[in-house]
Amino acid sequence: MKFYVLEPEKGMLFGTKWAYADQVDPVLRSEEGERCPVCGGFVTPLKWLPPRRVKLSSAKPEKWGDFVWGAGFLLLVSDRFKAVYEKEGLTGITAFLPVEVVRVGTRKTGDLPPGLPTYYLIEIVWDGANQDDRASKVVRKREPRCAYCRVGGGRLRQEGIILEEGSWTGADIFEARGAPVRVIVSERFKEVVERYGLKNAWFIPAEKFAWDEHRPGLWYILD
Repeated sequence: MKFYVLEPEKGMLFGTKWAYADQVDPVLRSEEGERCPVCGGFVTPLKWLPPRRVKLSSAKPEKWGDFVWGAGFLLLVSDRFKAVYEKEGLTGITAFLPVEVVRVGTRKTGDLPPGLPTYYLIEIVWDGANQDDRASKVVRKREPRCAYCRVGGGRLRQEGIILEEGSWTGADIFEARGAPVRVIVSERFKEVVERYGLKNAWFIPAEKFAWDEHRPGLWYILD
């Protein structure tokens, strides 16, 4: 099985080809995130609570992707993606949480163009696999506080994301313990997205995804 890091197309989180989302006040957060079952420490950011309202950066329909990225949340997906996900029996998303689009581009609040997709904030499995740190050539400043979740430790660099054999739970979209990214997907997830022509997804082979704290942007693709 091959695995991929899911990123916005060509890594352009705030690019112009596809609309991105900005959270609109009030932005409310839970008091706690998900905790490691071993050490009890937080392993995910605080959850975004209702009202979940966003502004899209463009009012042009051709820029409304099926995957919408931004700061302060994991990932928004369209109602089209949700239907495909359910039809194809993909797994790993634990919640589709409705998001209200209140503005698009420079349009005033409430002046929304027709055909605007319904978007959802997704939550995904945290412990969907375990990164093999040795095979991934991880170098840290110090040992993490917990060998299970490996939060902290001051990652310096690594060359590829290699999952420990036998650790994958079978989820098609998930977070992997120890990995420097939040969204990893299966080969089947990639095939479904490409077959249906879902927009604004870039699939980077996990074994090619490298991270270095001294490089601009931190992550890069191995030759």
